[in-house]
Amino acid sequence: MKNKLPASDSAVPVYQLQSFPRHEPNKPFYMIRLERLVQEFKGIDKSHTHTFYLVMWISRGSGTHTIDFKTYTIEPNQLYFLTPGQVHSWALSADTQGFNLFFDANFFKGRFGSRLYQYPFFHSHQHQPLLSAIPQPALFTDLLAYAYQEYEAHQPNRSDVFLSFVHILLETASRLYHEQQIGTDTYLYDRVRQYEELLENQFLTVREVSAYASQMNLTPNYLNHICRLVVGKTASQLWQERLLIETQRLLTHTAQSIKEIGFQLGFNDPSYFVRFFKKQTGQTPAEFRQSLVGSGVSEVVSRPFVR
Repeated sequence: MKNKLPASDSAVPVYQLQSFPRHEPNKPFYMIRLERLVQEFKGIDKSHTHTFYLVMWISRGSGTHTIDFKTYTIEPNQLYFLTPGQVHSWALSADTQGFNLFFDANFFKGRFGSRLYQYPFFHSHQHQPLLSAIPQPALFTDLLAYAYQEYEAHQPNRSDVFLSFVHILLETASRLYHEQQIGTDTYLYDRVRQYEELLENQFLTVREVSAYASQMNLTPNYLNHICRLVVGKTASQLWQERLLIETQRLLTHTAQSIKEIGFQLGFNDPSYFVRFFKKQTGQTPAEFRQSLVGSGVSEVVSRPFVR
């Protein structure tokens, strides 16, 4: 498979746009029918991650879709959204149909700037990365179909027109997402999203809530207050959950020792790392890793674990 990024000690593939069938060189976007992708890209259903953004439309079919250790039931008329770095896999029924639309961040940011980071379904570990029970599925069906038609037609100004379809799709999805899951107090939600964006970029190096609050021109108490109101968790809990997801990714998809993972995540004391993980999950890192091996979920490269 061409243009699959290497990852040190990692067995989970990291795919670029160029990894996919018939991708055009240097094009920052790509679209394919889901059923065609499954047929032409063997192993795409296994755990992998991307360097780009992904929108996945399910028009028919069933199965499961696992994103960062959370499994969702696939149903017709669903939209899934993935951010670069997220690990996902799926098990689809043979009759599943839909579209996969991929784009690089700079493709979108070139016209719409930071709007990409404001969509509620991207860059959030607190909100579901999908829309279900869509009241007007024909709208999304048509948007995806027209976008695919534009992608395939190779008409003049194709990139600009295709980007317009991506923008309309994301804005339409964002409106519906706010109606279904967020409610009306968007100011508080936007502040929590700002905190999540800071976490995504700094969670390994900035470990104090007060430091994040300072960057947001808030007091730590007020940051905790709005986090509780919006997601029912403290700011510290959100940081811990982001660190936990990274830990689970490394335990599942790399052959690094538990001690090595702890050091990579900023734990100088291995015993403290073990206590942190057990407090969050009820298992030690070794128990979590062994349970994955026993269930066949883990895709860690084949060498003995050093505990």
